[in-house]
Amino acid sequence: MVGKRSIIFCDTTDLMVYGHELWLEMVGSHGHAGGSVEVYVKWGHNMRADGLARKEGMAALVVAPGGEKEELVIADGGPDYYLLRFPTPAEGFYHVIAQNTGSYVLDKKGRYHQGTRREHPDVVQSVLYNQYAQAFVPVGHDPEGVPQRVGMPLEIIPAVWKQWRVGDEIGLQVQFRGEPLDGVALDVACNGPGGYRQWQEMTDVNGCIILQAREPGRYLVVARYRVPEGEEGVCDVLSLTTTLCFIVMR
Repeated sequence: MVGKRSIIFCDTTDLMVYGHELWLEMVGSHGHAGGSVEVYVKWGHNMRADGLARKEGMAALVVAPGGEKEELVIADGGPDYYLLRFPTPAEGFYHVIAQNTGSYVLDKKGRYHQGTRREHPDVVQSVLYNQYAQAFVPVGHDPEGVPQRVGMPLEIIPAVWKQWRVGDEIGLQVQFRGEPLDGVALDVACNGPGGYRQWQEMTDVNGCIILQAREPGRYLVVARYRVPEGEEGVCDVLSLTTTLCFIVMR
């Protein structure tokens, strides 16, 4: 009898303050109507996995092609991912979202601690963070269209979505509370047969970028935005992050 595999949980939640974020990776390239799909929830910086964040404060949901929403269980997976699984009864795009929420403070010695001003009243700054991870899961062969939106505070919105291939131009817009976010630097990473690389793209006056799919592989786009607002005696700043992961085929 084969023994149960032992998974060592490496908690790197505290590295969020140095730029760690969630992202989602679909298992495979597409799903089939009447079946189910699996999506990995990963954690690290710009698509470089680094342990896992604690599940406390995490949530996930999927929006079906018809707009129906379903909360998803975040299950244990492997040493560097959690697992989401859901049925795909119809063809089209399934918009999957994971969220990670929490608070941290920066003290007068430059050290970070979990919590808010309630627990640490004399800190320099208290930050509430909301991290969102997006993936559009295609079900069926080569669907094309505009997937259902969720209305997150910080959202990466495709002009149109399909199975991207080398040579395609991928149009994306970043919105903050429903309005285009112009002049923001987005981190972009690509991991494929040619290795790993990363660079930045700047949104235009309409909050848009045109991403050139020059090579096959898995791509990640990361948007970050800070808002100087909070709750008296609790937090001073709202820190928002959104990631969008997708595959480009040959």
